[in-house]
Amino acid sequence: MIKLENISHSLNGKQLFDRLSVEVPAGGRLLVSGESGSGKTTLLRMLLGFVRPDQGKIFIDGEELRLDNVWRLRRKMAYVSQEMQIGRGQVESFIREVFRFRHNRHIEYQKEQVLSLLNDFQLSNDTIGKDLEELSGGELQRVAIIVTLLLDRPVYLLDEVTSALDQPLKKLIIKYFTSLSDKTLIVSSHDGIWHEQGFPTINTGNNGSSS
Repeated sequence: MIKLENISHSLNGKQLFDRLSVEVPAGGRLLVSGESGSGKTTLLRMLLGFVRPDQGKIFIDGEELRLDNVWRLRRKMAYVSQEMQIGRGQVESFIREVFRFRHNRHIEYQKEQVLSLLNDFQLSNDTIGKDLEELSGGELQRVAIIVTLLLDRPVYLLDEVTSALDQPLKKLIIKYFTSLSDKTLIVSSHDGIWHEQGFPTINTGNNGSSS
């Protein structure tokens, strides 16, 4: 479970959240909606411990997020950023490097699984041998999603993950993630297609009101 309790936060003199409280149960869904600059990304970064709220508390599985436990609790979450700056070099080398991180070394790299996910997201098998610089924004976005899925963590934080995709691919990505019934999804998006999923919603354009 993820719980935000009376969160207030301002950025550059703008009030983003005012006593925001919300709970997302294990396997639950939450859509963080709002225009660019309204605080969607900031909220996801708060859950990861990269941003500390001015007031209020954040709980991950009943444990308050603090400086002394942030690294451990962060391991429960996989984050796809809207900023597609994921490095240089070959796609497969990039994916293997992620598996070499200390917190990911327990996960076995399986090329067959990578190829299966490439197929699921309509990327050709030869994508794995391409340089990241060759890929379009939409292709990079899907590679980042694939890496996130390979980490197989209980919570997915998805920040504008369909922004660079056409409508059929948006629907494909949404269908895939919503089929993961045992995973907690927290999605930030101003894309109307996410609203069609009926997720409980926070509107950051109204200081974090919920609906």
